[in-house]
Amino acid sequence: MSAPPPAVPPHAAPPPAVPPLVTVAGAGHLGRSVLAGLLAAGHPAHRLRATTRTAEQAERLARSHPVGVSTDNGRAARDADVLVVTVRPAQADEVLALALPGLAPGAAVVSFVAGRPLDRLLPGPARSAHAFRVASNAASVERGGLLALSSARGTPGHVHARVTALLEHLGTVVEIPEDQQDLAASTLGSGAAFLALAASGIGSAATRAGAEYTHARAFAADALESAAALLRRADASGAAAWESLATAGGITEAGLSVLLAARTAPAMADAVHAAVARAGELAAGEVVAGELPAPT
Repeated sequence: MSAPPPAVPPHAAPPPAVPPLVTVAGAGHLGRSVLAGLLAAGHPAHRLRATTRTAEQAERLARSHPVGVSTDNGRAARDADVLVVTVRPAQADEVLALALPGLAPGAAVVSFVAGRPLDRLLPGPARSAHAFRVASNAASVERGGLLALSSARGTPGHVHARVTALLEHLGTVVEIPEDQQDLAASTLGSGAAFLALAASGIGSAATRAGAEYTHARAFAADALESAAALLRRADASGAAAWESLATAGGITEAGLSVLLAARTAPAMADAVHAAVARAGELAAGEVVAGELPAPT
């Protein structure tokens, strides 16, 4: 008669869970921010992989991040539990075609690709995987900001929990319906660029008036941070967040009069609408080659 198994203490801790094997496909600025955030949160380096487009980029990334780096998306994604896609929209089809077939069964595909709907993330051969979309930007990930998350209908709870826990290492996760992803990408994601462009005018004005460049840049950056604080504590009364800083007849009112006359707020709204429209074009499979006009 075989000996009974050894008794397990009633309050014994369960064995530690093995961290998911994560592959970041397209480790550019955003992808590097994701890697850095996961490493800083204690995700084991040997459970992280990344891909770049060129061998030179791979060599630089390997020197700065102690993870497995490759230019081969198929090899890097083999047996991965989570595939994080941070490539440009025009590169997504090729990267997904190479990476999806080798994923672990039931893997999660977490896409930061603008305008890429959930139903275009997983073609037939990858139907055992589970798709997620995230709206954010590299600067937000670097500072632990917001990540807007959407998941496909029917995603198992344990897969959703795994992805959410992983993203919480990078910032605060806000769950939204997928039909709001393009809007989130155009505000939470692209909005930082819109506001930085506006703030560059503040810095330029300070420089032209004689301020040192480093001081002018610091003034503009601090003004943006103060604006964020105003927005966060604004109530639901409908009063504009900036009104609390505008004294009648004061310098802020003088500057705001110029901005209101120039329809600054409607121009920002137009920028968001243009970004949402471009996301729709990308969702339809259109590849748009654009070029920014020179600033005036």
